[in-house]
Amino acid sequence: MQLFKRFLIPIGLLALLIGCEATTPVKEQTGQIPTISEEELEQGLALTQAGNHRAAAAHYERLARQTAPPVQDDLLLYAAESHLQAENPAAAAQLLAQIEPNNLTPISDLRRRLVAAELAIDSNRFQEAQSLLIQPLAEETPIDLLKRYRETRARAFRLAGNLLESARDLSELDLLQEDPEARLLTQQGILQELTTLTDVALSMLQPEPPGIYGGWMELARIIKAYEGDTGSTRGHLNQWKERFPVHPVLPELLEGYFQRLQAQYKVPNHLAVLLPQSGPFAGAAGALRDGLLAAYYNTPADKRPQLRFYDSSNTTDTWPLYQEAIDAGAEMIIGPLSKEAVSQLARAGELSVPVLALNQVPPETTPPEDLYQFGLSPEDEAQQVAEQAWLDGHTRAVVLTPEGSWGDRIHESFRDRWESLGNTLLEHQTYNPKGQELSSPIRTLLNLDESDARHRRLRGILKTNFKFEPRRRQDVDFVFFAARPVSARQLRPLLQFHHAADLPVYTTSHAYTGAPDPVEDRDLEGLKFLDMPWLLTSDSENPLSRQQLTEQLPGIAPRYWRLYAMGIDSFRLLPHLGRLRSSPWETLDGHTGNLYLDQINQVHRRLVWAQMTQGRPKVMGYAPRIESGLTETDYELPELPIPRVMEAAPTTAPAALPAPQPTGSP
Repeated sequence: MQLFKRFLIPIGLLALLIGCEATTPVKEQTGQIPTISEEELEQGLALTQAGNHRAAAAHYERLARQTAPPVQDDLLLYAAESHLQAENPAAAAQLLAQIEPNNLTPISDLRRRLVAAELAIDSNRFQEAQSLLIQPLAEETPIDLLKRYRETRARAFRLAGNLLESARDLSELDLLQEDPEARLLTQQGILQELTTLTDVALSMLQPEPPGIYGGWMELARIIKAYEGDTGSTRGHLNQWKERFPVHPVLPELLEGYFQRLQAQYKVPNHLAVLLPQSGPFAGAAGALRDGLLAAYYNTPADKRPQLRFYDSSNTTDTWPLYQEAIDAGAEMIIGPLSKEAVSQLARAGELSVPVLALNQVPPETTPPEDLYQFGLSPEDEAQQVAEQAWLDGHTRAVVLTPEGSWGDRIHESFRDRWESLGNTLLEHQTYNPKGQELSSPIRTLLNLDESDARHRRLRGILKTNFKFEPRRRQDVDFVFFAARPVSARQLRPLLQFHHAADLPVYTTSHAYTGAPDPVEDRDLEGLKFLDMPWLLTSDSENPLSRQQLTEQLPGIAPRYWRLYAMGIDSFRLLPHLGRLRSSPWETLDGHTGNLYLDQINQVHRRLVWAQMTQGRPKVMGYAPRIESGLTETDYELPELPIPRVMEAAPTTAPAALPAPQPTGSP
């Protein structure tokens, strides 16, 4: 049984038509009086029950032509539902437009709104779907229709990134179900939604016990905190049962979850790390190494793997170095760092032990199953900007990126995601980040150059000077630019100067240095950007927080802070790779973001949104995960319950990090 399958056509409601009269007459222009018999209505019901939805739709349309409102509207509604079941949304929408809502009973109008919501969801109009399903329900609403209502709302909220409300509707759906298999899948979906949220969000939003929904949220937090200690987890579960004694969770759900957690949580006994000690990547590698060691020494001594570093400065030695580490007993490998080295492993076909590479490369061929690729992808950030701007209600964008491959990648990633959501990219301009003249591309972006040209033509025609104020284009909702801090501090004021002060401006993490600087960043006022939680959120009690670690390691350069957090996450990811690989909805709360894997095992991050206010970033929350690109099969759950997001419990880190073991042959 698939959890998110549509609940379409509550066929028992046809009795409302059948039970009124055996026949329903209507005069046609010919003067004859055609009738609809009970047998004809039952014929449509039989077609629906048999799954022949296309034939059912045609049958109901034919009957509708023989009647008058309000029965006609009901029959058109059944025809629209049948077309939707037959995967013919255009025909369903056409019939829905012919229905007069005032002719429908409250129950039938709910069905109409459900069909409209399904059509909106299929067209990525999730907010519209939600607005169609906010009206109070009639007390006499049949239970099958109530189930369909809750499932459709949950689907709309989930695809729009509002997992909290999606789980709430699934919780209500669970209370309506009696079939044990259906309940098990629904409850699994509740935990799937809630454990995808960050632990911070769950702790802030969780209501006081003993409410049912609050119980689900606390249970999700227990699952997220799993770090291999089954005994401790069992103790937390027992405490949870005492706090929520009448919670409807099925015992087999919990048992299945923790059986799977135990099976998927894998800690290597011997870990090898491939990082360059010299060359252009040595500085970045040093930050990654220090972050990894911080996480390593923050792990209890009895749970730390044997750790050995290898110098991968020479990318041609990647494969021999990989084999050397395996021969020395490595059960898992972190690294290499350069794209060239990662590409070598991606072309290997098969790997003897899993590798968490510290970069990502485009998939020229299908990469090995045991190759995981982790990087701070600017493409991910550009896509999340597109999604957030769309959720903010914008549909028309202009984009400004620096010249070169980095800017091109950001532009293309934003454009593809923006247009996939049904929006319009009006214009794209590039600028020279090393140049002094940034006004020209901005003027072109805002069509001020065309305004100037019109002024010159009029002045030539009229042969006189007159007062003139350039007028920027009025068809744009917001500006997205990509820039490093120095360029960002110039671009934002220039946009304001060139008559775009009222336009919202979005950017990526690259515009922010990572440290609040009210003086230098006053020119970024109002700028919306996203960045990793390690830089934007404060958790002074966590020994792996930026505040504590920068005190212990004051020599780390701010430009490497993000790589330092990536080093921490590279170590913390290892035990969870099997779980993350099992589903695109499995996530891990990391320092670099909320982490999950795609189908080729590349790590993606959901980041935190902030807005620059008086020179300081004001945190607004995590970027929502909009999954309009996934198909329904991506939401299917396996027969056995699966676990969800984990977050490591804070432990005490050493006052100073020991030096890494010398690299080289063992």
